[in-house]
Amino acid sequence: MKNRIFVRFFAVILGIAMLFQFGCAGRSKQARFYVLTPEAGSARQMESGLGIASDIAIGISPVSLPKYLRKQQIVARSGDNELRLAEYDRWAGKIEEDIGRVIAENLSHLLGTDKVLAYPAMEAIAKDYDIKIDISRFDGQLGGDIELSVRWSVFDGEGKVVYGVKATDIFEPTRGGDYDHLVAAQSRALAVFSRELADVIKELTEG
Repeated sequence: MKNRIFVRFFAVILGIAMLFQFGCAGRSKQARFYVLTPEAGSARQMESGLGIASDIAIGISPVSLPKYLRKQQIVARSGDNELRLAEYDRWAGKIEEDIGRVIAENLSHLLGTDKVLAYPAMEAIAKDYDIKIDISRFDGQLGGDIELSVRWSVFDGEGKVVYGVKATDIFEPTRGGDYDHLVAAQSRALAVFSRELADVIKELTEG
């Protein structure tokens, strides 16, 4: 009799535990996916480029990134020497391709030309300029600043260096403590960098 009671009691406890486990599994946290966004082009920006750079073709070569950034998980810093990979906050695609796409779209707006393509699409066009970008840091702290450290150079259509190598460091506040704010700050940093590139292309074109 006692054994039967014990078995029934154990079965009830086991059933409750299984229900609790399945219930928790059903409420498991879902992954969130992010993309970098270009700066919105204004009519004034488009007009400023017309007649100066509207006919030029520009290619953005494959963006070079350190291995720790070439991951699907978004990377944040928890200290000067410590990185944290987000378990549920991830890039929707390859971050290096996303960076190239955003810079190409920004330059298109800033220079008033449709002929700005990032790799691999840039392989299909004859280019007046080819921009090579080597990023050594593109991360930051949640609720703090993100840092974009990049070395870059500009080549002409024949592969000769016409501007470079230039080092650029950009700091941008995240304005919030989550990954959405972190990615938005990274997009703003790319916009600042794109404006620097656009100024150089205009200078080269006018010269």
